[in-house]
Amino acid sequence: MNPMVLIQDLKTSILECLKTETVVHIPASEADYFAVAEQLPFKVEYHNSEIITMGLASYWHEVLVMTIGGILQNVYAFSDEFTVLGSNSGVQIPKFEGGYYLPDVMVVKGEPTFKPNSTAIITNPYLIVEIHSPTTAQFDSDIKLPEYKQQDSLQQIIYVNQDHARVSSYRRTDQPNTWINQEFFSLEEVMQVEGLEVLIKDIYRKIKFE
Repeated sequence: MNPMVLIQDLKTSILECLKTETVVHIPASEADYFAVAEQLPFKVEYHNSEIITMGLASYWHEVLVMTIGGILQNVYAFSDEFTVLGSNSGVQIPKFEGGYYLPDVMVVKGEPTFKPNSTAIITNPYLIVEIHSPTTAQFDSDIKLPEYKQQDSLQQIIYVNQDHARVSSYRRTDQPNTWINQEFFSLEEVMQVEGLEVLIKDIYRKIKFE
């Protein structure tokens, strides 16, 4: 089959499935993933030889992404060593099942290292933020989190719930395979990022909970 026809068929299948499914899983090769990801206007990830997507993000999801990105820009404002990136930059996960994930916000320390022949897939993330919705929470926690923790460069993982005040922080320690997990449920609590205080209420300052 013509490769372009195959990619168009994959794209059509994804769009059709999203009409009735909240999370789409479609078997595909790595090459097909990269080809179809370039043609879709929303986040598309790859895990265990499957394309995985939830379609377009909600308004409140994007508000949180921009707010947290701004907070992190302030945290690292006085250091040229760190770069804050949005969700169009991917992370390569070489261990366990392997895959390519697109965290909602990512921080890189120093110069980025890329997957060969790519300027979009990064192999040395320093900090990652994921915004949880009811659709993405299980995949983020059960599948992504263990794989993120195997990324040697990664020092902190932050999960932010979209529907109510809950922030989870995982910080790497000096002990192998040991992370400190802190859960924040109150807007008045304070989370540490790079030794600086981040107020939970600042993360949610533009969010209107139902």
